[in-house]
Amino acid sequence: MLALVLGGVLAGVGGLPSAAEAHGPVAPVALDYLARVGTVPAGLEAKVVDGDQRMWLRVAPGETVIVLDYRGAPYLRFSASGVEVNHNSEMYYLNQTPFALRPPAGLGPGTPANWQRVTGGHAYGWHDGRLHALATVALRPGSSFVGRWTIPVVVNGRTGVISGGLWHAYAPSVVWFWPIVVLWFCVWAAWRVRRPRLDQWTARVLGLGALAAVAVAGIGRQLHGRPDVSVFQLVVLGLILAFVGWALFRVIFQRPGFFLYLLIAIAALWEGLELLPALLNGFVLIAIPAFVARTATVVALGCAVGLVPLMFRLSDIQAESERAATGGRVKEWSEEDEDEWEVA
Repeated sequence: MLALVLGGVLAGVGGLPSAAEAHGPVAPVALDYLARVGTVPAGLEAKVVDGDQRMWLRVAPGETVIVLDYRGAPYLRFSASGVEVNHNSEMYYLNQTPFALRPPAGLGPGTPANWQRVTGGHAYGWHDGRLHALATVALRPGSSFVGRWTIPVVVNGRTGVISGGLWHAYAPSVVWFWPIVVLWFCVWAAWRVRRPRLDQWTARVLGLGALAAVAVAGIGRQLHGRPDVSVFQLVVLGLILAFVGWALFRVIFQRPGFFLYLLIAIAALWEGLELLPALLNGFVLIAIPAFVARTATVVALGCAVGLVPLMFRLSDIQAESERAATGGRVKEWSEEDEDEWEVA
């Protein structure tokens, strides 16, 4: 029952994003472009979220800050009462989900503002195309710095800017995919030997590797703040680690069977696919180093694929043992049984 509950929870919520986004990838784990904040006016805290997709801003309650849109019109207003968005800003329409085909004509700096409150807090995040507008610029060979971006703001009536830079990183080498292929061929070679004891030990090793990768991937994804780590993420991480702990105990101290390895393979495949962009993009965004994230991806996918034929082989072995049961006891496999199995 515990396996069904934990496995269902992992499949249902393990890959859910922390929050829905209006543009770009939802909770991306890796991208080719990364925007970083350089200068921020005093009293403001700014962070780039999701690589180059969103800007997040926190303002002290005693400050009044207006964020200007692409045309210089007021878009957001931070004040003691919270955060308001101007419905007469062109940027408001462009950030809708799904976004409007085109904003109403005539919107600009001279249009009277229509402020609508969105939160009583003092922090807010929004999609801002200025962060990645330079992504279309051609780079010089060997260069990683793309250029500078700026977001104009008005702080207590004084103009200022939030500024920073945009960087590019090329995709990692395809060599990262080779270990997956090599591991599969090694498992296939062991599977061809048709010795139950070798199958069991190979499955154990793959199961342990898969569980380690699931734990590392879960920690990296769930402890990655956007910009802060949510309670939901901590709950999901707790469920992932509980499943890993329970499965490790079964693999190490008991004789695991088809169903347990099926759960492990599903969990590893899920996490491996979630982290697959780390093998395709230059910047890894989650809360673990890029090398660790890519290694976890390779191990998760390799072990998940390798477990599939072994699961069915172990299921056949178990069925054969049950058919050989005599006197209510299940016949244990011996060296002679392995020889007979190999001949068959």
